[in-house]
Amino acid sequence: MYKIQMEKMCGCAKKDEKLHEQWLDKEYATLEEAENAALRLANHANATWCKKHRFYAYEDPEQSGVVKVAVEMSCPKDL
Repeated sequence: MYKIQMEKMCGCAKKDEKLHEQWLDKEYATLEEAENAALRLANHANATWCKKHRFYAYEDPEQSGVVKVAVEMSCPKDL
């Protein structure tokens, strides 16, 4: 089983009432399913949250079965 974790919870992530139910509290049968869900979460965050940060997904080599969604905390303002 695989799961998604947010590396850092910015204010927008904390305010998103569906974040845990829709993305983080689920288990995925395959790495591909978890990666696809993490990419959808990153795209959702980039499109709908405050746009002060940029989100991306990656497989954590240190934690087996975990795909992380990370945030660049110092995103350029012109994006």
